Amino acid sequence: MMMMLRATRVVARPALHNAAVRRTSTRSKARTYAFRAAAAPYALLGLVPITSSTLAAYHLAGGREDEARGCAFFAATGFLSLPLSLVMFAAAPFTLLFDGDRRRAPDWVQKAWGRLTTRCFYETTVEGAEKLAALEGAGAVFVSNHCSWLDIYALFELDALPLKIVAKREIFYIPLCGWVMHLIGHIPLDRSKGGAGVLARCGELLDRDQPVFFFPEGTRSADGRLQAFKPGAFVLAARKDVPVVPITILGTAALMPPGNEFWQGGRLTKAGGVTVVVHDPVYPDRAAQDVVLDLSTRARAAIAGGLPER
Repeated sequence: MMMMLRATRVVARPALHNAAVRRTSTRSKARTYAFRAAAAPYALLGLVPITSSTLAAYHLAGGREDEARGCAFFAATGFLSLPLSLVMFAAAPFTLLFDGDRRRAPDWVQKAWGRLTTRCFYETTVEGAEKLAALEGAGAVFVSNHCSWLDIYALFELDALPLKIVAKREIFYIPLCGWVMHLIGHIPLDRSKGGAGVLARCGELLDRDQPVFFFPEGTRSADGRLQAFKPGAFVLAARKDVPVVPITILGTAALMPPGNEFWQGGRLTKAGGVTVVVHDPVYPDRAAQDVVLDLSTRARAAIAGGLPER
């Protein structure tokens, strides 16, 4: 009997050891898979600056200076996004726990990324920046014209406010880029479902004194002319009784017109710099017959007044 018990113990020990080895191996594989899943978007997006750099050299050798500058621009923005996004993700737990909707740390990182990119290629000037100080810590709806992919970079020059930008949903599906936008708190717009969900989310932010931003034309203007405004931003401002802040962006269309993005070949001219004009806030007029239309008309007039005559 004693011999049988001893034999059992001898057999049991290797079995327990093997089970522990299997658990350790499983955990190790899980960590490996998790690392690969996290690294895959970085590896994929790392191809963007590498490809852009190669194309820039190719265009420069062929004497196509604008195309070379465009590809160099996308290479710079790609290279900078990789390390800066790591900083943003490292700070994410503290941001989500202690900074609520404002998320100032990732906002600072995205502004640094935008400014470091553009400074190498053109200058951006902000006029009326002093008007932003009075709006800090208060809810407001910002709107501007939209005629170039570079308009987003122009918004990164607005120091005082961590704007939450309403952008089309498809951008949020891009690996890494979409994660960053979610982390910063930007708002995806699903055009197929209308804007009710977006307005509800923006309303929550305004209730917590967080400013939001719309391109009220809904898409980029192909010829630089100011298009008709969609009502969503102004419905929101009237509903929440907050001001609308019109912004005119100048120069981006000349530098990079629609159709010159990375996936379309890339082209950045030497057309000069970019100017961002912050206009006086427009407040809802409850005496107006149609408050929403009145807000939209006055905001559009302010933006149009900052554009060159055609």
